[in-house]
This record gives sequence, C-alpha cells and structure tokens, in this order.
Amino acid sequence: MVTMAQGIMMMRLFFPFLLLITMPHAAVADDPVTSILPKLNTLIQKSMHQKKVPGLAVAIVSKGKIIYIKGFGVRAVGQKAPVNAKTLFQIGSVSKAVASTLIAILHREQKISLDHPVDLIPGATLRHVLSHTTGMPSTGFNALIERGGSPLEAQEKILGTAPHEEPGEKFAYHNVVYNLLAHVIKDLSGAPFESVLQTRLLKPLHMTGASSTWEAFISQENRAAPHIIKKVKGKKGKVVKITVQEAPYRKEYTNYPAAGGMSANIHDMALFLAAVMGARPDVVSPEDLDEFISPIIHTPDQWHRTRNHRDRITKTQYGLGWRHMIFANHPVVFHGGYVRGFSTMLAFLPEHQVGIVILQNAGSSVGFLLAMQFFDWVLGLPPKIWIE
Repeated sequence: MVTMAQGIMMMRLFFPFLLLITMPHAAVADDPVTSILPKLNTLIQKSMHQKKVPGLAVAIVSKGKIIYIKGFGVRAVGQKAPVNAKTLFQIGSVSKAVASTLIAILHREQKISLDHPVDLIPGATLRHVLSHTTGMPSTGFNALIERGGSPLEAQEKILGTAPHEEPGEKFAYHNVVYNLLAHVIKDLSGAPFESVLQTRLLKPLHMTGASSTWEAFISQENRAAPHIIKKVKGKKGKVVKITVQEAPYRKEYTNYPAAGGMSANIHDMALFLAAVMGARPDVVSPEDLDEFISPIIHTPDQWHRTRNHRDRITKTQYGLGWRHMIFANHPVVFHGGYVRGFSTMLAFLPEHQVGIVILQNAGSSVGFLLAMQFFDWVLGLPPKIWIE
C-alpha cells in the first residue's frame, strides 16, 4: 500500500510548481478524472431535486489541482440568491480534521506533543483526545452543547464524570472532549485558538472565508441558511412526500470550535483538501500527516451507518482527527460534519491523489453518497446505485 507521504513524493516529481487555483481548460483536460465530471454534474442536480436539498457546493482536487468547483441551488429556500464558491456554510465536525491539521503543524515544530497529558481525564493524552479514546462516555454532553452550555460548564461535567474505560481501549465519539484541543493550544501558545488557527493554517492557505467564530460567519451576507428535510410516510411506511424548511442557525457549536464550530466556503475547503493531500508542504507536512490519517481504532458508529454497503466498505476506523475506511480494498481518508441544517463531507483517496468536498445547507446523506459514487467512478468499479 502506498502511504500518503510516498504518494506526495511521486506527485512532487511531476508537479514541482503547483498552483492551487482552478486550472485552465487545457490543463484540466489532461486529467482523466475530468471525464467523470459531466455525469457527476448531472447526478448532483438529480440528487438535489430528489432529496429536496436547497443548496450545495462541490470541489474536486486531483494531483494537487482544483479541477472542479461549483455551487448549485440557492442559499435559502424560497429565495433566489445562488450558492457560489464564496458562500459560507457551517462545516460541523469537519472542524475536527482542520484542528487535527493545526495540531500536526505544531507537533512538527515540537510546540506541542501528542503525549501531552489532559489534566481533566486521568491517564489521557492529546493522542487519546484526537482519536476519541479517552475512555470518557459521551452521553449527555451533546445536549449540554445544544442548550448553550459553556466550555467551563463542559469541563466541570468532564470532571464529574467517571471514565468507562482506560484511555486507548475503546472508541467513543466525543465533541466536548475533542474541544479540549482548543484549550491546550491556548494554554501552550498564550493565544486564542482562532488566532493560532488563522496565523498557522487558514491565512497561509489563503482560506480567507474560513473561521471558527460566530461573528465571522453571521456577519457575512453570502452565507447559506440551514434547512430541515422531513420525510412524510404513508400507511405502509413508504415515503409519500418530502418537505424542506429553513431552520434557525445553531450558534452553540462555535463555543466548541475545534470540535464543530468552524465555517468556510467551498473554495476554502478545496484549498484545505489540496493542502492535506500534499500540495502545500510549506504549510502542512505530508510526512507528519501520515501519522494523523493512519487508522488506529475501529469505529462502531460508522460501521453501523455503512452496514448496507459491505460490497464496498469493509472496514471503518479512526486516526487522529480523521476517519478512515477501506473502500473496495482502497484506503479512504475522510470526515463528515453535521450541524442542524448543514451537512459536510470531505474525503480523498491517498493512493490516487484525488479527493472531493461537499457542503450542503440541509441535513442530508447526499454528500456522503455522492462522494462514494465519485470514488466508484474514479476506481472504475462495477456499477452500483448509491443514490436511489
């Protein structure tokens, strides 16, 4: 199996002067992945219509280049303002992958150690926090976030909760515990998490729309509104109608920026995807990211969610801030994100140096399914209908 670092080294031999912009038509035409784009374009529009997704933005990166970036639909149902490359979305738990990448940069510079102890949880280290293996149960913690509980209150709840396992023994997805990364970064650097994030990652990558603060998101006119999709079922349990309505924004998760509080547009996320795939070694070290994206522990949650796709997905695991799956015998590195009314999917094939990111202004599985269909086409797999 080719590691990410080896794949990046091969890529550097061919692309010594990568430009992270959408490439001219002639350059894009040389990439075989471009032959997939017309049918992907058609599938996106068909899926949005069938599943009632108001707005969506997609970007594809191949061998260090952004070869596709496009907005679809509208920012808010019933309005005409379109989704474009600069429309902001709340990205939910994809924030974890961004925060993990920041940790990788600081770790490379020996400004932070993965073995740094987490004082609130006996025996736990940053490595356990990043991999959701601190032993802390997650029950009740998300409810604390969603009712507006402060990080201080969350820390008090951690102190008052007994771990269920020893650190490193079991996976338990935990938003509140993961956000301890933000506090450790602040304690070690002396600067707020947002400041370090902007200085060390977002600004160097020219992710000008991305932020972890509520004010930066809500102050922008070009932002998507969240939507709730509801399925109405008939007497026999068959879906007879799908409705969509705008929902209130959720400010609460910006109190937990490293876990789920960030916002970004599709251009920002395309730049981030290209960087973690190795196109910006001046900012992010591919060699250090290998440790972060490597699988560590089985993830029962993702295994259950993908139970209907065992013909493709045969293993699901978690690394250090990144999910991992075996897809038709190929490793896929990814993370999804959900904040009420928004869904995000970011995924790439390290061996093939191709990835996709999808932002939606609705709580929908369309992003995950589109990504899987895209990888089917990239790998030339037998036909499979991912989206009914």
